[in-house]
Amino acid sequence: MALSSAVQGATHTAQRITWKDGEGDLQDLTGATITATKRDRRTSAATAVTGAMAVVAPATGGIFTWTYSAADVLTAGDFYVQFIATYGDTTKDKTIIEPWTVLESIEVV
Repeated sequence: MALSSAVQGATHTAQRITWKDGEGDLQDLTGATITATKRDRRTSAATAVTGAMAVVAPATGGIFTWTYSAADVLTAGDFYVQFIATYGDTTKDKTIIEPWTVLESIEVV
């Protein structure tokens, strides 16, 4: 489930993610609500990911999208991200922690 890098401040295009378990099988996301936490690799500060997560049909395919919020891509740097699927009965599954980079934006002011 390698994560693509993002660009600081870019919130328009969602990242499409395929969740597979440790054996490489697709995670069934039927009825799941996806959330995430990110941790700065330099400071170890952890924050909730606040962008929108949406499961892509069919949910049995294990695919979801992450549309970044402004807070998710506010600061350039290297992070770790863990996604959590919470199902209707409050059981949870978590992904392996994945590295993610927010690249510095180059803007003319």
